Amino acid sequence: GDVLIISKIESQLGIKNIDEIIRLEQENVDLNSKLLQNMMDRGVQNIDQLDEVADRLRDSMLGLTGKGEDEYRRYLDYLTTFNPVEAKERREQLEYDMGYKTHVLYAAAMLCRKELEGHDSPDGRSSFIVVMEDFVPKVCTIEKKVASFLFFAHYANGRSVPELMQMLQVLTEDTDSVLEHVEEFEDLMFYPNETYHPLREDEWQLMQTIVEHNIQQYEKYPELNKELLHRVFGR
Repeated sequence: GDVLIISKIESQLGIKNIDEIIRLEQENVDLNSKLLQNMMDRGVQNIDQLDEVADRLRDSMLGLTGKGEDEYRRYLDYLTTFNPVEAKERREQLEYDMGYKTHVLYAAAMLCRKELEGHDSPDGRSSFIVVMEDFVPKVCTIEKKVASFLFFAHYANGRSVPELMQMLQVLTEDTDSVLEHVEEFEDLMFYPNETYHPLREDEWQLMQTIVEHNIQQYEKYPELNKELLHRVFGR
């Protein structure tokens, strides 16, 4: 009986804490939206000062409420009027932070796992697990993580990079399938949104360029890099 009562109390406290966080986040959105709008109305062009306020909205967008995106995008529209380069960088990062384009990362993991199927590393782990645990976490951007998956997929079965890119595009655009496999790749920590914003042609090209560059660098110094594939494939 005492255990059940304690469990109920903990549950109620959890709900109250969550409700309080949501309330505070909403206050954060309301306050900083007004402050940011006031700065834009006054024509403030100090990006550091603007970002200081706008970043608080980003925190809410990635928090429990998910609020603040519309206000943040209005800020990016304003930023475009005097610094389109900075605005473009923030807009593109927002797409990945909000999960609108991270479908490509999960699709790359799905493709890599399929290509590495049946391959095991010398330490007894599957080759794909080695890639997931030892290599992908070492690169920070989503584009480079995608490139890492494709790099090892290339060496698994000798498929060309253009062929892998075509396969990746098909997988990425099958968003229902991607979302079904999210829990299988939780360590990636870049969750895709239910809404998918298709990647631009230059974004696909950037990922392909990174893969091709990595392959060229690897094959340029085979003696220095010979242990790399051995750790993954045992060959």
